[in-house]
Amino acid sequence: METKKQWLIKGLFLPAIALCFLLLFGTAAHAALVTYSFTGGVSTISGGLLATPVEPSPLSLGLPVTGSFQFNTGTGGVGGNYPGAVTAMTLSIGSYTSSLALGANAVTIFQNTSLGGGLMGDRWKLVAAATGLPVKGYTPFSVDLQLDREGGGLFSDTDLENPPSMNSLTATRWRLLFQNDDGNVVTARGTFQTLTAVPLPAAAILFAVGLIALVGLGAGGLRNLRRPQA
Repeated sequence: METKKQWLIKGLFLPAIALCFLLLFGTAAHAALVTYSFTGGVSTISGGLLATPVEPSPLSLGLPVTGSFQFNTGTGGVGGNYPGAVTAMTLSIGSYTSSLALGANAVTIFQNTSLGGGLMGDRWKLVAAATGLPVKGYTPFSVDLQLDREGGGLFSDTDLENPPSMNSLTATRWRLLFQNDDGNVVTARGTFQTLTAVPLPAAAILFAVGLIALVGLGAGGLRNLRRPQA
């Protein structure tokens, strides 16, 4: 009798636990935090940020650019605008790094919008409040990323989705905005070279493997329940 109880626990209770975890995992996947990393180059730095014989600066043309951002695919929005979607952000220009600050942020999906220069098309855009060390009296306050395709065709609607692949784009841009105490705004900007989704962490993969093993254990218990007891 005790043996039958043990198999009952394995055969019924454990699969039930696994099912609950799978339901929770499926919900989390539906509204997941998605992370992307990127590399790029610097095309323009406002004169106020550049080094002079009197004032050094960590920013200059030719420095490598790296960074990452994370957003929640389950964020609600209206008209293609998804405020509060950004959950993490870093942008490094050489040794100088700016990161996400508390404040307004959003991911916006545009269809048939003005891309500048008289061009029309689709755009995936991220804007976030930024923080970092001052550079020559200017402090970073905002960062934005734009991924464009002239002529459209990137999106079938304005639902929140992952950034489009680089080979589908006609233009890219990152921009870091700085401001001094007088309200003067200067920028560092450039383009993307790579944009890559960051894989799920190993812990998540192990979690999924564990669930599969748990379900298998429960199925084995059910098979043993059906067998005649000696």
